[in-house]
Amino acid sequence: MKSKRLSKAKRLSLDKITALPQTIIETILCLIPIKEAARTSILSREWRYKWTTIPKLDFSGHGMQIMKTSKLICAIHQVLSLRHDPVHEFTLSIDDVDRFGKTGFPSRELDQIIRHLSKNHPVKKLRIDFDACGDSLYKLPFSVFSLHHLTELYLGYCSLHRQPKFNGFRGLTSLSLDFVRISRKTLLHLLSTSPSLKSFTLLMLVQDILGREKSTMIELFECLPVIEHLTIWSEICPFWKLIIVLAYIWFKWFVPDLVPQELPTPLIHLKYFSFTQMSFLDGFGLTFLAILIKNSPNLEKVDLELN
Repeated sequence: MKSKRLSKAKRLSLDKITALPQTIIETILCLIPIKEAARTSILSREWRYKWTTIPKLDFSGHGMQIMKTSKLICAIHQVLSLRHDPVHEFTLSIDDVDRFGKTGFPSRELDQIIRHLSKNHPVKKLRIDFDACGDSLYKLPFSVFSLHHLTELYLGYCSLHRQPKFNGFRGLTSLSLDFVRISRKTLLHLLSTSPSLKSFTLLMLVQDILGREKSTMIELFECLPVIEHLTIWSEICPFWKLIIVLAYIWFKWFVPDLVPQELPTPLIHLKYFSFTQMSFLDGFGLTFLAILIKNSPNLEKVDLELN
């Protein structure tokens, strides 16, 4: 018995990776695809459950694209069921999704996954990105508003509707909305209830704007009291056969007649501003830029790409 224990100890001493602290092993496993991390369970008895403790679950990359949707959803459910420790980061990124629902990507199953995360895990970073190739978008469930530990949120090709009882993401510091269908009212509510927001990126097309209500520039910037990095981005999209510039969209949202010369509260924390595919249609883009620079005394860098 003693000789066996010595033999095992000797083998472990030769296995430098196994001998590393658990936190370092988790860091290493977080750097490889989740599928490869799961495969480490066959290395030895000691490695059987190590991958189930990693705090980061990333379902993205080429392997996710070629996997059938049903198998992917099943795999996510299985991974979550095997979890021994909390999930702090969750990513689901799939390209070329043309529809959702019964004839496409199973929205209900994804709703269940997000609901499970909101109830059982203190998720700090969430990325849901479909890079959809059709007009259909994934409608986020209300349970996403229950992820109160979020510090970073990235949404791509989703539809976001306001949860009436939503009290905000108090710890959210980074928000990216790429082709997210959302109303002005919901956007302002989301921003105003995220008082720690330091980085905000917005990419939007005309058809993504919901509702007819108008807002003012003052209302917008009052929602961003500690903003440091602001990125507004647009692109020319041949699939819709429209040349869409975000300056036009932006000022269709925020009433130009109510543009102030001074903001009630200067953007004293703003250090970086990026405006891609900028347009001076109707003079709105130039007005917006002038007011932004005038009211940002600590602005260090401005990136502009004129259309």
